[in-house]
Amino acid sequence: MVAGLILILLILETSRQAIGLALPIIAIVFLAYAVLGPYLPNIIAHRGYDLTYITSYVCWTNEGIFGTPIGAAVSFVVLYIIFGELLDKFGAGKFFIDIAYALTGRMRGGPAEAAVLSSALMGSINGSAVANVVTTGTFTIPLMKKVGYNKNYAGAVEAVASTGGQILPPVMGAAAFVMADMTGIAYSTIIIAALIPGILYYVSLAAAVYFEAGRLGIMPEESSKLQSARLILKQGYYHLLPIVVLIVCLLGFGFSASYSAIFSIASILMIGIVRTYLLEKRFPWKELKDVALHAAKSSIPVTIACASAGIVIGIVSMTGLGVRFAQIVFQLSGGNLFLMLFMTMIACIILGMGLPSTAAYVIAATVASPALLKAGILPLASNLFVFYFAIISFITPPVAMAAYAASGIAESDSMKTGVQAFKLGIAGFIIPFLFIYYPGLLIVDTPFSETLYALVIALCSVLLIAASFEGWVGVRINPLLRIIMFVLGCIALIPNPIADTVGLGGAAVVVLVLVLMNRKAKAATIR
Repeated sequence: MVAGLILILLILETSRQAIGLALPIIAIVFLAYAVLGPYLPNIIAHRGYDLTYITSYVCWTNEGIFGTPIGAAVSFVVLYIIFGELLDKFGAGKFFIDIAYALTGRMRGGPAEAAVLSSALMGSINGSAVANVVTTGTFTIPLMKKVGYNKNYAGAVEAVASTGGQILPPVMGAAAFVMADMTGIAYSTIIIAALIPGILYYVSLAAAVYFEAGRLGIMPEESSKLQSARLILKQGYYHLLPIVVLIVCLLGFGFSASYSAIFSIASILMIGIVRTYLLEKRFPWKELKDVALHAAKSSIPVTIACASAGIVIGIVSMTGLGVRFAQIVFQLSGGNLFLMLFMTMIACIILGMGLPSTAAYVIAATVASPALLKAGILPLASNLFVFYFAIISFITPPVAMAAYAASGIAESDSMKTGVQAFKLGIAGFIIPFLFIYYPGLLIVDTPFSETLYALVIALCSVLLIAASFEGWVGVRINPLLRIIMFVLGCIALIPNPIADTVGLGGAAVVVLVLVLMNRKAKAATIR
């Protein structure tokens, strides 16, 4: 018992040092809940447990600290952290930024589109929204400000793009591996299911920054100032090979996530060692030493977060809070699925605020997922729903960690940047509801026609809402049309044939109106 108490105290203190106060406070609240059960309101009360039993259960069973999250951290997550560090050290980060800027520079708001694309590429392998912000944001945010974007907007774009990397396959950050381990669902199945929702998130964001560029009158970069994407790809194509190896191992050969990571790491090492020797006639000892140090430093916060989350899991399991939460949600929602999903969304965002993505998902899934499972939602969809909102907490004020990191680089107001990030990332709040109501978006075990129909509905909804927020689609949109577009986007979300017809039909009329407005504006310019 003494060893167990010391272990708990050490985990709480190292969590405070490595991550901050949020996670230790949550763990302490749950420990207090285990002790004070009999004195709480009936709706959440339980018989209460003494310190000896709590310590034994949390520390020395596989339901607590030494449970699934810590197991996933040391078996899957560390390997992918090494994978990301190797990619970055051997130049993949710069390659992703260069290729993104070369591909998007000729578009309106090229630097913002480059931020979206490069952050998507980097964020999907480095597993941390904040780390992604400070990696790509140091390049993209100053460029966005230089071409005319407001500093709050520039920071928000980077924050939203960096956060989305964790919901975009093939790696999806560390939390996806924990999901696979906790649910028993194959990791390959998870990344297939997450593909369309992840792409939709970035389509919405890319559309929003394009519309904003038009509203501000930001023009494309001159072609003479841009590098050739073909030349960049020709010079750095080898950076993509490890990712191809990873995808082929996961989906082609059906290897486990750990086994696939080992093959991918081996491919990076081969490429990095050979290229360094050919170009500089030396073995890359320094690079490998840096990778080992950075990977160890990056692994510690994730592992400590998983250990702290294990305390919460132990208490939830011991007290039956997950089942009780499901009952509370059912009672408050009256069995209405939308209200149930909405309350679960709020709970996941609150539970995830200020936490690393892995810990945010673990705690949210432990507490909130049973309610969705009880409602008859399949484990894959229910866990992805919880996963999305645990991640989206990074751009949800008042504790929008990714937005605050971006505001430091942009030298902007942190709260204004957070609010702007919330608006830009609105698709992240819509998409989880869409794949609950339209399971075809998750691809797995659904007919192609169902997936196509769901994709059309989703695109219609997220693009209408994104355009209504920005107020420009080739021409400035008057307030009335913006309201109509927003309402139509919301109607399209309702899982009802009549609502779908109204939403899609209304969207077609809006597109026609916008085409006529653009033609009229162009004709007036010519005169």
